[in-house]
Amino acid sequence: MKKLFLSSFALNMVVMALNLMTGIMIARWLGSYGRGEFAAAIRWTALLVGLSTLGLPGAVIYLGKLYKERQQELLGSYLIAGVFFGLTGMGIGWLIMPLLMEGQPAELVLYARIAMICLPFSVMTDGLIGTLQSLNLFRKVMLLRLMSPLGSLLVILILQVSGHLSVRNLILYQIVIWGLFTFILTMSWVFRQVKPSLKNLHLNLSELMRNGIKIYGGSLVAVFGGNFDQLILSLLLAPYALGLYTVAGSIGGILPSVLFGALNVFLWPKLMDLKGEEKKKKTEQMHSMMLLLCTLVTLVACACAPVLLPLLYGNEYKPAIWMAIILLAVAPIRICSQLLLYYLNTEGKFNTVTLSELLSVGGGMGIMLLLMPYLGAIAAAIGIAGGSVLKWIVYIVILRSRGVNTKKLFTLHKRDISYMASTIKSLLNARWGKARQLEN
Repeated sequence: MKKLFLSSFALNMVVMALNLMTGIMIARWLGSYGRGEFAAAIRWTALLVGLSTLGLPGAVIYLGKLYKERQQELLGSYLIAGVFFGLTGMGIGWLIMPLLMEGQPAELVLYARIAMICLPFSVMTDGLIGTLQSLNLFRKVMLLRLMSPLGSLLVILILQVSGHLSVRNLILYQIVIWGLFTFILTMSWVFRQVKPSLKNLHLNLSELMRNGIKIYGGSLVAVFGGNFDQLILSLLLAPYALGLYTVAGSIGGILPSVLFGALNVFLWPKLMDLKGEEKKKKTEQMHSMMLLLCTLVTLVACACAPVLLPLLYGNEYKPAIWMAIILLAVAPIRICSQLLLYYLNTEGKFNTVTLSELLSVGGGMGIMLLLMPYLGAIAAAIGIAGGSVLKWIVYIVILRSRGVNTKKLFTLHKRDISYMASTIKSLLNARWGKARQLEN
């Protein structure tokens, strides 16, 4: 697991750097208003992709691990379900977009509709990635994570150099066309490993749906919870405020995105392979280490934010500094909550996860709506922070009732510190080795 984490972490550091670079480019070249328009146009598509999957990608991982001999049948069944739900989601989104974005310029509604075109193959890609994870093909999953920011960088540079950089073209080429290319590539990788079969289609669809619906509750709330701040801002505030918040969110989300990506690639599938006390001990150890390391990194990042944010994005984004600091401060808790969520998923406690996520979203949204008349976009950052803390506390209480030693979630032993030191040393050595190879 250590080797996998190191590889995934290193890759996600690269992904973070690329995302930061593309975020700065878009923010500087489109301005805060254009950045807000881009965020508003693609946010509904991101939400509807999550809604349209019905938890099926998670069910593919779960059932693929339980019934390895049925990989072909599960893949075939998912492809049928994915096509249906993806096209249905796109059609519904296209029809209701004018209602969801009522009061927004007709041009912005059109941009959001263009983004909807990517919905069917985004839904399909999620399930195909789930198949790769169930087969433990983590390197390919990590490579797919790298392709998204690389594609964004390539598209942005080409559009800027050619003088055609605009919100519409970014959506068309970065979201739709590059998304289609990623889907085709992912499908080719999966089909080389597993040939889809429609044998026992009804049975497999039923099992996928039954387990998917259990996971879907938590996924649905998590998807909405990850977007409710920007969705509400896009409805209640001008694109300028949304542009500021989007930049703050990209800064505050750097550490979570790196570690979510690193952990999401392998942690759930790998924890599925552990049993009983071994799984509990691994969860306790990882939580305590993550909490300490992320808190140290966050303190440094918060101290640097007031200088680096306007330096990188421009003085136009100075009002986003406090929002970024709030979101940075809650990053360690968000990461630790995700780790505990994976543990509960491996135990099949999907309904428990759903209720916890629902409580978190409800609490965060309540805080946000209560404070927005007084604080504007800053209220969204406070709402996210409050909801994250609430979810973390609820997960800890639940794990305690299931026999996890909550004291050990916060206790670092000498062996854990040695493990962290060796992990960091291995990561640095790997980086140094690659640098030396490049020099030679």
